[in-house]
Amino acid sequence: MMLDNPGSESDKRAALAASHPILSCEDSAQHERILLDSDSKVWEAIQSVGRQLGRGILDEYRMTRFSPNALSVFALVGKGHNGGDVLLALAEMARQGVLGKIVVAIAGSLADLKPNTKRAFDILESQAPDSVLSVFCCRSNGEASWLEEIDQTLSGQVFDIALDGLLGMSFKAPLRPLARGAIQHVNDAANIRLRVAVDLPSGVGEVSDSTVFRADVTFATGILKKPLLNRDLEESIGNIRYLDLGFFDDASSSGERVVVDSIMEPLRSRRPVFCEKRSFGHLLIVAGSRSMPGALIMSVCSALKSGVGLVTVCAPESLVTHLATEIPEAMWIAWPETPEGGLALEGLHLLRELRFKPTATLVGPGLGSEGETIAMLAEALKGWTSPLVIDADALHPEILDVVSAPFIATPHLGEFRRLLGSEAVGDDVDRQLQEYAREHGGVVALKGPNTRVAAGECLYVNTTGNSILARGGSGDLLAGMMAGLLASLPEEPVAVACRAVYWHGKAADTLATRSGQVAVRTTDLLDTYVKALMMSPHGEGINT
Repeated sequence: MMLDNPGSESDKRAALAASHPILSCEDSAQHERILLDSDSKVWEAIQSVGRQLGRGILDEYRMTRFSPNALSVFALVGKGHNGGDVLLALAEMARQGVLGKIVVAIAGSLADLKPNTKRAFDILESQAPDSVLSVFCCRSNGEASWLEEIDQTLSGQVFDIALDGLLGMSFKAPLRPLARGAIQHVNDAANIRLRVAVDLPSGVGEVSDSTVFRADVTFATGILKKPLLNRDLEESIGNIRYLDLGFFDDASSSGERVVVDSIMEPLRSRRPVFCEKRSFGHLLIVAGSRSMPGALIMSVCSALKSGVGLVTVCAPESLVTHLATEIPEAMWIAWPETPEGGLALEGLHLLRELRFKPTATLVGPGLGSEGETIAMLAEALKGWTSPLVIDADALHPEILDVVSAPFIATPHLGEFRRLLGSEAVGDDVDRQLQEYAREHGGVVALKGPNTRVAAGECLYVNTTGNSILARGGSGDLLAGMMAGLLASLPEEPVAVACRAVYWHGKAADTLATRSGQVAVRTTDLLDTYVKALMMSPHGEGINT
């Protein structure tokens, strides 16, 4: 069903204000030339990047379970400001006393370094003892010898971290043989535990080379550049982390945008003194089946952690007595079951007889795929006016096509294929996502690494989260959180979708830095929601 574009004007403003534009490399360079119009501002920006980058790299490494002390780091450094960023990041890590060995391979001589990059090198030298820091430059022995030394260094020992500060956004394909050889040696090295690129992996640009630095994580510095959205290169780009340097204060542009930490501000503030439970919304959840009670439980628990005032759950009647005891904060409605344990068509009258009007409704987690249940839900949502979060088993064309209420759909890639029906998902997934959201007049959050949220003319990219979310149930937690937030702010589906994916991902990052990515349970995320609400420790703008 064709709907108007989602969200009120205040909703759109809120989402735009808590996001920054994603620019081409050319537009990024132009923006920086205007913004950083003096050497002092350039140096201030490089220093800010170095501090945030050093701390961010250590957070990424703490997601492993290797010792975070006496780290060995190998760095590829070019003559430009990306090299300066890496050198100052190393200086920050050295200042924290966690580095045991630093090997810096400079693609040129010290005299070739740009003035600010040389300044960063001098700071690193002052921070790192001679016993820790070793440097070899290309010009001293020639290109072949430099590449051979890289190869010997990387093959002879384990490095905790490899940093790529070789090339920046001004790169134009093809790579020079020297850069290609250095990148290939690092890519081929078997004993590197974490690979980090700065701004863009070397070899990636508006037109990329066939050889690119293979990163586990790429830190986008100040501006997130469009080549990082290239899905053909996502395995080389890895997780995207956005370092906000305060480059943007204009929230008016649409298009591709990256969500920033200020999206969390409404959840950090004190609540009004004169309020009661209905002040924060009443969420209705229609979900669950006898064979999948866990998905229902996780979505309800997550909703209750979102700050919503009231939660009422329609669940299979055989589960309700037990679940009401386990989760007493929610109110429970026993729904008639099909023989297989799904929600039966005969329960539709329960929705018509509700004694309250929900401010938002969640459908889908653990619902199952029985034809009767899907038909029941499609019938129930005809003319439904409560804003919806549609997740998991409710993500069927026959359901989305009848929805007339504002909605947020939360498919992963496989579920998005199902929504498109016979139309295959092509190479340009982001374009198809935006078209689907526009055609259906809703918000669609495509889950995955660097989750996209499509709404109207905007595509919001989230850069929180990590592989800890590649577990059963993480989507149920996101759906519950998102629905609870929507119940509190039903007029703001766009901002709510962005806020939920950011918060959910940040909780995963918080958990991973504390406990690693392996020996954890999906439900451990629930206890990290509160810590993830804290303001990001790396956020620091520059004076412009």
